[in-house]
Amino acid sequence: MKFVLFRHGHSLANQESRIVSSLENGTRTDGGPEGTGFGLSSKGRLEVAETAKTLADHIITTSTQTQNRARVRILTSPFQRTLNTASIIKSQFRTSFSPFQDTITLELGLTITQDLRERFFGEFEMRTPSEDLYNQVWAADAQNPFHELFGVESVVDVTRRVTGVIRSQEEQQDQQDQQEGEEVWVVLVSHGDSLQILQTAMRGWSGDRHRQLDHLETANWRDVEWCPDLQAAHQSRSSRS
Repeated sequence: MKFVLFRHGHSLANQESRIVSSLENGTRTDGGPEGTGFGLSSKGRLEVAETAKTLADHIITTSTQTQNRARVRILTSPFQRTLNTASIIKSQFRTSFSPFQDTITLELGLTITQDLRERFFGEFEMRTPSEDLYNQVWAADAQNPFHELFGVESVVDVTRRVTGVIRSQEEQQDQQDQQEGEEVWVVLVSHGDSLQILQTAMRGWSGDRHRQLDHLETANWRDVEWCPDLQAAHQSRSSRS
């Protein structure tokens, strides 16, 4: 099973340098600068279409080189900006995979996954400028990944829920019959901090180090896997179940 992290495209919240991190505000379809909530900006839609094609090409190339069939599923945070992103990715995948229907299967629908939501930033919700406020939280993260200063969701709590998504997919795969020679690709459409913290955990690093990794910019993707020690632990657990 292969995991790809895909950060949402440039959003109307990014455009305003505004923190929109609660489920209530992130999923709304009214308000915001255009009266439609805080989905993607026009810039964001364009950049997602471009990078979604590079991801599709990557999947096609890998499938061709390994001669494995590919099954692709898309999981997304319920926020408007991630739903918009996931829809564009799926549309691009349909187009790119069309000539490869015998070897690549795109699962129907988008799986909305609550645990891929944005990290909650507490009292900084809806405030600007976002970068200054984020930096305050990240400085505290580097000292203590358990902290909840300013009412924010702790790094540890984010780690628990986002790694839970990975484990749930792996357990689901263990329980399903997988065709011989088939590789399952799971594209996780989420947010900057949630994906940063997930990468840190999969690398086997403590949460206070999450800003030491290269940040995923808007509409960028990255394939990831558990570090060798954690991968071995997962395989051992799977063999016992």
